[in-house]
Amino acid sequence: MTDTAKENEDDEKEWTSIRNEFMRPAEEVYLNTGSFGVMPRPVWNQFQEDLAMLERNPTRVRRTYSAALDDVRHDLGRFLNVPGEDVALATNVTTAMNMVYLGMDWNTGDEILASDHEYGAINNILHYVSRRHGVTINRASIPRPPANDNEVVASFAEAITDRTRLILCSHIATDTGLILPLRQLSELAHERDILIAVDGAHGPGMLPLDLAETGCDFYGGNCHKWLCAPKGTGILYAHKDRQCLLNPTQVSWGYQPEGPRAEGDRLTIRNRPFMWELEVVGTRDLACFTAIPAAIAFQEAIGRERILGRYRQLAGHIRKRLLDSGWCDLLTPVDPMLGAGISAFHLHGFGEQDLDGRLYDEYRITVRAELRRRDLHWMRVSSHICNSFGELDVLTEALTRIRHSPAGRQ
Repeated sequence: MTDTAKENEDDEKEWTSIRNEFMRPAEEVYLNTGSFGVMPRPVWNQFQEDLAMLERNPTRVRRTYSAALDDVRHDLGRFLNVPGEDVALATNVTTAMNMVYLGMDWNTGDEILASDHEYGAINNILHYVSRRHGVTINRASIPRPPANDNEVVASFAEAITDRTRLILCSHIATDTGLILPLRQLSELAHERDILIAVDGAHGPGMLPLDLAETGCDFYGGNCHKWLCAPKGTGILYAHKDRQCLLNPTQVSWGYQPEGPRAEGDRLTIRNRPFMWELEVVGTRDLACFTAIPAAIAFQEAIGRERILGRYRQLAGHIRKRLLDSGWCDLLTPVDPMLGAGISAFHLHGFGEQDLDGRLYDEYRITVRAELRRRDLHWMRVSSHICNSFGELDVLTEALTRIRHSPAGRQ
């Protein structure tokens, strides 16, 4: 055995050990982290411990959690390379985006420029803002897939008008896995005195995020996907100079009649950072948030760059296997730097069957698959560190058998 082969063998043994930390049945193949991540045991244990502590005395113990949540925000700030004071806890990225789009004051005729790769729930927010405030929603048409970052930036630049007030873009497109060039898009926006808000549903835990480096004004993210924190955990980051643009979307105990005040270069309310009070909406689960640092620690113990490399290694494997089949089109960019853990495909020759249901019922494989039009299925494969090359091969083999079955040839 060569030294390289031995290194690869040792590496795979370590990844197997890491996979065994995740709470998923051994007899199932889970390839849908793009919707919901599976918690590793250290995160689950912390979550259960905190939940049990809360239930011992929900009144008294909740009071101690204010300091604990401050620590969570600071941990998230360190993880994202922004001040913890600029991070608010949110249920998910959709909630975070509502805090931005419904929290801003709009004038009739203002324009929001979004891409044509946005998630359905975010498109619903845009439609609501347009209907309620008379805002025009324009779209930048990004090639599927683009050849490089320049094509992405050019698509936005061409669609900007003198009424464009804000640019919306996904960090990682949920439908294709495309990673958008946030730094270049932020520079484009700010050169023209335009704000930029980012839907980072898949960012935390997939990429080694440096929000300060991206230059964005607002960034919403999920912690329950690739970071594998408990369900219902997300964040909103707002640059300190942009927080003055936000109004509360829900009024509760974070509200103060006289409004926020400036202390130095920051806004505060009720003697707390403005963003922290913006998130206060009344009673909700706290244990899910206090388990976030355990999810961060789990990833950092492995290494964030190493995790990204593993995502791309697994993604490259499934892309090659399916492209070699001859009945699959890749929607994710070929350039590996424009994608990571999400691989999206169009599948041909499966008729109009429920491919998603059949994969689970017959093979216990969970993956996103939808019939988009007659004999054309869209499929999204999430290659997380909880997955293996063997599991991706199981998916390929199951698809091949289904395609050659009578239902697949209809």
